[in-house]
Amino acid sequence: MSRDILIVLVGLFLAGVLRGFTGFGLALAAVPLLALALPPHQVIPVIVTAQLIAGLFDLPSISRLADWRMVGWLSLAMAITTPLGFWALSLLAPDTARLIIGLLVLASVLALWRGVRVPARPSRVLSLAVGALSGLMNGLAAMNGPPAVVYFLAQHRPTPEIRASLIAYAILTAAAALLPFALAGLANRDTTVWTLIGLPALFAGQAIGNFGFRRTGAATHRTVALVSLSALAILLILRAVL
Repeated sequence: MSRDILIVLVGLFLAGVLRGFTGFGLALAAVPLLALALPPHQVIPVIVTAQLIAGLFDLPSISRLADWRMVGWLSLAMAITTPLGFWALSLLAPDTARLIIGLLVLASVLALWRGVRVPARPSRVLSLAVGALSGLMNGLAAMNGPPAVVYFLAQHRPTPEIRASLIAYAILTAAAALLPFALAGLANRDTTVWTLIGLPALFAGQAIGNFGFRRTGAATHRTVALVSLSALAILLILRAVL
């Protein structure tokens, strides 16, 4: 048990550092490590619960910076198309789904590295389309974040606004996911206990990430975000192929 606690603390601490710096990445950093300590059916509920609690603490600092209108459209479309993602998963092998998502994320990151951008205030239709893609990826692999991250990074916006909007999106999507988990019995006493154990480490990591964000510029934030997305894409592709 002490080993499992240590793994959960380290995993959420590292995830907190990444989330505090970039505004995303909690699941990206925490899932591989927490899976070493917890049963698979507990990992995602723990992360979603931690995401929601951390987001609520962040709310006062990001509420005025976040683009809530765009976040709302993204979240709405994501919620609508998530069942389609579950349906698509029934038709595709899991490794095929991972390979498709990994290639999509990698192609998006390469486009961003080459300077592809969208307007600072994209149309509602484009926001809905990105949200729909997030829902499909959510149903296929429980990953709704990458399309939104790519979408905001491609916009000509101040970095604090991008980070705040990503945190706001994580709050809404975590809140939407928690109810189905609870109804399915996956968000239960055990996951609550593990979340409470890991929260101090998560908040400590976020404090470090927040400090780093305030001390660095937009170029560093963008580089860390793109490297994180690249790592996710490569891991998905390798897992699918190997």
